[in-house]
Amino acid sequence: MYNLKVLNIQNLNVFLISVLPIGLVFGSLISNLIIITICIFFILELFFKKDLFYLNQKNFYFLIIINLYIFLNSFFISDNNESIIKSLGFFRFIILAYAISYYFNKSGDYILKIWSLFFLIVSFDIIFEYIFGKNIFGFESLYDGRLASFTNDEYKIGGYYFGFIFLCLLYLKQRKDFLFLTFTIIFLLISLLIGERSNFIKVFMMYLIFFLFLYEISFIKKISVILVFTLLTTLFIFSVPSFKIRFIDQIFNKILIKVDQTNKKEKIYKDIISNNRHLSHYYIASKIIKENTLFGSGFKSFRIESFKEKYQEDKIDGASTHPHQFHFEILSELGLIGYVLIISNIFYVLFRNFSLKNDFMFKSAFLFIIVSLVPFLPSGSFFTSYGATIFFINYSFLIRPNVSNKLKNQSE
Repeated sequence: MYNLKVLNIQNLNVFLISVLPIGLVFGSLISNLIIITICIFFILELFFKKDLFYLNQKNFYFLIIINLYIFLNSFFISDNNESIIKSLGFFRFIILAYAISYYFNKSGDYILKIWSLFFLIVSFDIIFEYIFGKNIFGFESLYDGRLASFTNDEYKIGGYYFGFIFLCLLYLKQRKDFLFLTFTIIFLLISLLIGERSNFIKVFMMYLIFFLFLYEISFIKKISVILVFTLLTTLFIFSVPSFKIRFIDQIFNKILIKVDQTNKKEKIYKDIISNNRHLSHYYIASKIIKENTLFGSGFKSFRIESFKEKYQEDKIDGASTHPHQFHFEILSELGLIGYVLIISNIFYVLFRNFSLKNDFMFKSAFLFIIVSLVPFLPSGSFFTSYGATIFFINYSFLIRPNVSNKLKNQSE
């Protein structure tokens, strides 16, 4: 009876982890239900087996300290009751990361097959939407030059693509090298089709880092591959009108602003910021950081704080739900203390297991995390269900070796 219960829980959670990326694309309600169910049944399985194995890991305590800080920060710093509730909910992503690590050691190949299959379906849908102006469900594109695929009007498929592209590519590489090389080019061009500039830049940076430092071929071949990617990308951007408008014209129109030569430098500086949406967010975030350096303004408080009159004195409209940048978000909401805790933990797990860099899942997660940390590149919110889920899925592959070793020791 005991073995049957454990087996049923295992099978259910393997299935739920397999469909998590699908739920992620179709909305936060579905993905949150899947995540909460995974967490509950994962804890139940460990309870039945009387084995809370991750409690013996330093990193788990590290994450608990971070979550405790987020809660206390919300309780004492923020005047928003909603942020207190959401700070408690953030704990589910810690459990999720360990659950994925745990079940990947048992059924990783099956899960990756489902994830890769869905990634290919999303890729097909993006091409379909680009050609026909609507996805396979009939949802039409609302903005020229940007595609949404299954996310409909939310336009965040670029974040999904950035989060899973190398996991899928390197899984295909385990099967056949020619599949890897073929889809490497196809996926790069699809990430360009999506039209999300910052996520395409991140994908391109992942390609550069991988082929320069992580792919074992001769130096001449490395340079040749990078040149091919660069030339293909440049050719597509300049030959397709919608790409040229999105990636060239719109960027330069924001930078090359006509400013009266008699204006002071400060005025020119503010004109440039006010004409760029992301720079406006960063500007407001920097003012919040300056005023709340140590502890921040409170977990998920940017959506309230940025609208306050004291941050609108310069007539720069940077108010938003979040600063749209990883570093600015953490510094403005959790302060320097929260920032140091989170960044320290990321580098701790990155370099503690770096000797296992030949593991393709670790390699994929390493690329995702390193590029996510690049300063000033726009990003989704780290604290939303969508952003946190993609982050902690990748994070789970950084801690997976620790979980594997623990399970191996137990079996011995």
